[in-house]
Amino acid sequence: MKLSLSSLKGFLRTRRLKARLEKPPLTLDAPVPGTAFSVRFGVHTWLEFHNRAQGSYVGEPDLVDWLREELRPGDVLWDVGANVGAYALLAAKLCPEATVVAWEPFIPSFAHLWENILLNGSVRQVIPLQTGLSDASVLRTLAVSDPRAGSSLHHLDARTDEPTQRLLSMRGEDAVAWFGVPAPTLLKVDTDGHEAPVFRGMETLLRTGALRSILVELDPRENGKEIVEILARAGFRRTENPRAIPVGDIVNARFDRVHAASPSP
Repeated sequence: MKLSLSSLKGFLRTRRLKARLEKPPLTLDAPVPGTAFSVRFGVHTWLEFHNRAQGSYVGEPDLVDWLREELRPGDVLWDVGANVGAYALLAAKLCPEATVVAWEPFIPSFAHLWENILLNGSVRQVIPLQTGLSDASVLRTLAVSDPRAGSSLHHLDARTDEPTQRLLSMRGEDAVAWFGVPAPTLLKVDTDGHEAPVFRGMETLLRTGALRSILVELDPRENGKEIVEILARAGFRRTENPRAIPVGDIVNARFDRVHAASPSP
C-alpha cells in the first residue's frame, strides 16, 4: 500500500514528536565534598542544575557535615522542605540503614523528588510525602513564586497575584498519630520563613527523648526567637555550627538535646 506524501509527512512528524516527548531527562551525578558519594539528579532546567544538582552541597557544607556526624542505623530523618531531594538522598546514601521522610508540598518539586529517588535506587529508604508541615491540619493555599521544580520562596496563605496551589498542611504530631509516619530522631527544617509553625505543630514530638539533633534555617528577623524558645522548652540548646554559610541574616542553626524537656505548662 502506497502512502501519500501528506500521510508520510504526518507519520514522520509524529515519530519526531514521540522521540522528543519520550526523551529521558539529562542526568547529572553530583559529587558530595568530603564524602565518597555522589547523588544523581534528573536535570530539566538551568535552575535545577545550578541551584540543586551543582549548588546544594557546596552551598551548605554544614548540612553535609551534620548528616555525616549524626546519622546512625535505625535513625529516622525528617527532611522538612525537601525540594527535589538533595539532602534526603544524601542521607539515604550515607546511612542505608536509616529511614528518610521527605516532606515537599510544591507539586513540581515533589514530582522531581520522586524521579530522583528512582534514579538513586532509594525507594525503600526514602518516604516522599507531598504535604506541608505546619501548626494546623487543614487545606491551605501556597503562593508560588516560581512554577519550576527546584524553586523556593513560596509562601502559605500570602495575598498575591502570583499563581497559587492548594495543599494539605499537617501538624507533624497528627502525621504520626493518624497515619503512622515514623517519628523523627533527626530533624532538618528549611521552609522559607515557615519554620516556627512547623515546630509548633510538633511540640510533643520535640519533647520525646528519641529526637536528639535539629538543623533549621533561622532568620532572626522573622521568628528566630520563638524557635529558640520552643526548642529550649523541649530540652534543646543551640550549639556551634562553624561551617554554616549565612545568606544575609539567614543561617543554618544547629540544636542538640542537652536535657529532658521541661514539664508541660
